[in-house]
Amino acid sequence: MPNGNERIAALRARMRQNGMQAYIVPSSDPHMSEYPPAYWQARKYFSGFSGSAGTLVVTEKGSGLWTDGRYFIQAAHELEGSEIELFRMNVPGVPTYPEFLAKTLGKGETVGFDGKVLSAADVENMREKFAEKQIGIKSADLISGIWQERPPMPHSDVFVHDAKYAGYTCAQKIAQIRELLKRNGADAQVYARLDCVGWLMDIRADDILYNPLAVAYAAVLPDAAYLFVDKTRVLTETTEYLRDNGVAVRDYDEIYDWLRNLSDKKRTILVDKAGTNYELFSRMEGNPCISVRFGDDLVTGLKGVKNETELRNLRHTLLLDGAAMVKFRVALAEKMARGETVTEYNVCEMLKKFRAEQPGNKGESFGTIAAYRANAAMMHYAPAPDACSVLKNEGFLLVDCGGQYLGGTTDITRTFVLGPLSQEEKEHYTDVLKAHIALATAVFMEGCTGGNIDILCREPLWKHGIDYRCGTGHGVGMFSVVHEGPQNLRTNNRTVFRCGMTITNEPGIYEEGKHGIRIENQMAVVDACENEYGKFLKFETITCFPIDTAALLPERMTGEEIRWLNDYHRDVREKLTPLLSGKELDWLKENTRPFPHG
Repeated sequence: MPNGNERIAALRARMRQNGMQAYIVPSSDPHMSEYPPAYWQARKYFSGFSGSAGTLVVTEKGSGLWTDGRYFIQAAHELEGSEIELFRMNVPGVPTYPEFLAKTLGKGETVGFDGKVLSAADVENMREKFAEKQIGIKSADLISGIWQERPPMPHSDVFVHDAKYAGYTCAQKIAQIRELLKRNGADAQVYARLDCVGWLMDIRADDILYNPLAVAYAAVLPDAAYLFVDKTRVLTETTEYLRDNGVAVRDYDEIYDWLRNLSDKKRTILVDKAGTNYELFSRMEGNPCISVRFGDDLVTGLKGVKNETELRNLRHTLLLDGAAMVKFRVALAEKMARGETVTEYNVCEMLKKFRAEQPGNKGESFGTIAAYRANAAMMHYAPAPDACSVLKNEGFLLVDCGGQYLGGTTDITRTFVLGPLSQEEKEHYTDVLKAHIALATAVFMEGCTGGNIDILCREPLWKHGIDYRCGTGHGVGMFSVVHEGPQNLRTNNRTVFRCGMTITNEPGIYEEGKHGIRIENQMAVVDACENEYGKFLKFETITCFPIDTAALLPERMTGEEIRWLNDYHRDVREKLTPLLSGKELDWLKENTRPFPHG
């Protein structure tokens, strides 16, 4: 990246002035966001790495970037020409960045960071790793004085997400939180995660690309509730709604002084260390009138289980999204048939256009991944206008995309067949669908966690000695973030799955230099049965768009798997038919025919 090494050199100079031998630049913001506003994208500014996850560490003698398996290929490419060494997270023998610093730094040296963009849990972990060598920590913002032409803070309108979509009013949600606080032996909780603030306060904005959220904090006490936000951008009707629901609006930065000066009575604040930035935690810890009790973020648990209103809106939204996908696929096929030049970036623009035409659409839920052939092996590949591949009538095109709607957030992946394939490509595609179906048809005992269920999807691929370096699925927000907790499908997830939770089903195979294949649907957790053995749950697939059958090897599939595919396609055809006409309806009928095709 141009000027990357110079920027790191400037950071080192600031480190020396502040008595620091290392400095940490994470991907996050004060709200622990996966996709922070441009104002806080310092790691990208200094490293040139544009992935959503990663941590830059600068020492006196070198620098390193830690990122996960989704971004190994991308990071290696984007770091070329810089001094930064790539550390591949979760690969045997690769230390975490706290482990690296504990080994690299000398006794009594100091590690710096901006306490507003590291969580209290991260800092606690570092302290444990640094204790033996008495390595100190120091919170200080060294970025602001270096970052030239820094983007401004977000300033979009803050509006109300109506209860006809959300299911509950703000006051009703706050009442639920107060009851849960009592059960947890606490008086209050502070919320920093933007999706939690948005859900609790029934507010949305356009502060972050792809995330319809407002940069804000919230706090709930027994007799009061607060929203900390830039008041100049809160719409009048939003202020009135919050006031009517018992919420006082205060300025965004006021939360730090508010916590420091909260002294009217002794209070026990329930703190989620992973979702609270270190600066907020320090203010609580330093106030003698505040007793900190560690526990879960209560909003996260509540919003992870969708209510009936949310589920009804989401199912309708997924029909609209499926119709947009059909229109895109027909338009793409026509362009390819006419011999037009179509690039991966053109695909992204086409999808954006067709989604924007749907009722209630508020943009995309993340940057579309349109990856042709070998590019799809990079799980989070992002084409650009001047850096993308031209599609040909051969091989696979992987498209991972989604939309934000007032009625819900969508996330879908399809791998489309554009032309002739190799035998290996057909085998891998069939195996990915088999893995997808294994999860879609799973029945599991109440009490199972994401870690318990994840293996069901991987097993069909493990049989062939294949795995994927990412989770199998994630929760999806309600007109909110596309990656939502607490539930996910990873081997280390300990969240118990409950009726009303939504989750994605997205196994894949990624062969570097060759191809990438992924099939993704959204699902809802529903009741299966209850008997003398206990209660059983299952998944309802709620995404509504055909799965390409052109690459499938029927001899590699079981009769049960083929029946699932045909039942799914029949359901898709019935539900989407009223929303389509003409050539789009003809395409739908053709691509939901019973498989194998006669």
